[in-house]
Amino acid sequence: MRPTIIILLFITSLIIFCPSSSHLTKFTSSSPPPVITGYYPHYHSPLPAGHPLLRKTLSLRKDIEAHESLLRELVRHRYPVKSPLEFHFSYAGIDSLHQHLILRYFAPNPQPDEIAGWQVQFVYQLPSLTIKSAYIWAVPLE
Repeated sequence: MRPTIIILLFITSLIIFCPSSSHLTKFTSSSPPPVITGYYPHYHSPLPAGHPLLRKTLSLRKDIEAHESLLRELVRHRYPVKSPLEFHFSYAGIDSLHQHLILRYFAPNPQPDEIAGWQVQFVYQLPSLTIKSAYIWAVPLE
């Protein structure tokens, strides 16, 4: 009886204290979500202050920022970038029509000739917040 209780306590502590798996690790799986070269094609607007989804974006941002090397890998797989890529969170947007949450990250080009920098847009399905795709784009100077 005692070993059973100890095992149950151990399993319960693993469930409670182990971090949840990253949505971003799906991009390194054998069947990753699509990664599209370009920018998110549908209309979306930044989440206004006080929007209920803003709180939920904090955990998504924490996950992305803990795996920033994946952002660099996604960009370098599509563009021949040799300069360091330092990504910064730009905004969280919502596409109400398609029920998508978009998180945009941008890495400025330290020597902008034609390219201002590179952006990565992660698209999450609402309301489940499961990762649906990523868009990678070399943002031209305007």
